[in-house]
Amino acid sequence: MNSEYLVGLDIGGTKTAIVVGNEKLEIINRYEFPTKPKLGFSDFFERLLNYLSKIDPIDAIGVSVGGPLDAQKGIIYNPPHLGWGNVNLRYEIRKYFTCPVRIEHDAKAGAIAEFELGAGRGFRNIIFLTLGTGLGAGIIINGKIYRGSSNMAGEVGHIRIAEDGPEVYGKSGSWESYCSGDGIAKLARYLFPDYFPRRITTREISKMALSGDEKSMEVLKRSGRYLGIGLANLFDIFDPDRIILGSLSLRLPDIWLEEAKNTLAKEALDTGATKKVVKSMLGERIGDYAALITALNALKEERDGS
Repeated sequence: MNSEYLVGLDIGGTKTAIVVGNEKLEIINRYEFPTKPKLGFSDFFERLLNYLSKIDPIDAIGVSVGGPLDAQKGIIYNPPHLGWGNVNLRYEIRKYFTCPVRIEHDAKAGAIAEFELGAGRGFRNIIFLTLGTGLGAGIIINGKIYRGSSNMAGEVGHIRIAEDGPEVYGKSGSWESYCSGDGIAKLARYLFPDYFPRRITTREISKMALSGDEKSMEVLKRSGRYLGIGLANLFDIFDPDRIILGSLSLRLPDIWLEEAKNTLAKEALDTGATKKVVKSMLGERIGDYAALITALNALKEERDGS
């Protein structure tokens, strides 16, 4: 079997990456296109197939995508950042490809990637937070990914972190509404509706904060405080060796994470918790490696007959 044609798909709310690699997790080629979720799943899938048709042969496909989803069945359950409804993604892909296919929650895939290649190496208990368009957690306990009774563990973005707030992930005041890419933009409008335009983005808020805009800095500080509260909850419940932060920790001004750590220090029982919060070592490439590792695991499962 030619293992140089493992294909990882990293499907996000903004962009989708197609990563071609081998069993050594060396990236050979990479394609990227806008997801455009508002156009619907059929439109997206047609464009995806167009890219995949350029790759031959394909020995295994791994998909890293935001939840909620059932990794065992390969079904995504209307992820809020995509809005496609319920889709049996594994079934749809298998209509066109006979190779092993595995669907994995992006947070779990990210956790596995950091555990094997990044900031989680050498530890047995870690939590990875996506902190991208949405907010999900990949939880590794005693060296194994934790899935829960229905394969949906880790949907921490849905946790209510405040009595009120912008509505994201189906409820006002969810952790995702305060601390995700979509959430921070909505939080700005929620706090200062007459100041920020309707289509303000978190990237624009970040730039404004760096230039000294006080309201933008207040938005990031407020978000940071709620990030710290959520982190404290995770430390108190799971007592992890490390919590690894994804994309936003690499992109937002330092005041965001500083505020989170200040709050964490006050809230958590673990007095050393702040030192256990680190940024992703894989950085902006984590989505690529997460998807490729998912493809590799699909191949291994096929070989093992599991």
